[in-house]
Amino acid sequence: MAGSISPGGDQILQMTFQTLEHDLGQILGRLAAQGYEARELVFDPPASETDIRRVEAELGLPLPSALRDVLTTVSRHVEFGWSAPGGLEFPPPFAGNFGGDLCWCSGLVLQCEEKRRGWIKACFADPEDAYDSVWHDKLAFQDVGNGDLLAIDLRPRHLGQVVYLSHDDGEGHGTVMAPSFRDLIERWVPLACTGSEDWQWLPFLGAQGIDPAGDNGQAWRRLLKIA
Repeated sequence: MAGSISPGGDQILQMTFQTLEHDLGQILGRLAAQGYEARELVFDPPASETDIRRVEAELGLPLPSALRDVLTTVSRHVEFGWSAPGGLEFPPPFAGNFGGDLCWCSGLVLQCEEKRRGWIKACFADPEDAYDSVWHDKLAFQDVGNGDLLAIDLRPRHLGQVVYLSHDDGEGHGTVMAPSFRDLIERWVPLACTGSEDWQWLPFLGAQGIDPAGDNGQAWRRLLKIA
């Protein structure tokens, strides 16, 4: 399976992106067989350079290199999601978990950025404020669905990091989920992309973001029977 974990430690093996579609489908199949609700996987062909240049022109800035690379070499549009059956409660520390969600799309970036910029204008306009500043100098790419966003940091010292943007004092606000967009996929897919609300993935945080090889990560994979 993609993002497989070495048996004795924290080393995450390099994901083979050529098998990502198969791996996502396999996770959904295993969950569906256990009674989970598995949404139909969307996995479109890669974007063309023309597509990317159009998005960049509308954004007014170039896409971060890792995101651009995945869009042009892996898929321009991926939607993966599942939810636990009604009444199922996971044991601590996963009691707040109820599903998984991963989505990226060249066109969706435009919508997410419009939402991020809207939040800045309406609520988070002060770049000197500690909370507000987290919303600035980012590129949003996934809508969490509760008003929060996943974004890529554009600041030179943090360039490429995937950061959580909370609009309502969420615990994960400003937390680095992964060092890069590719790293996020490599780290999150082995956990069936649990989330994307912050409380669902916070139990899996390690020193450099989400860590599927930690104790909680391995316990979660066994719990979902996707190990």
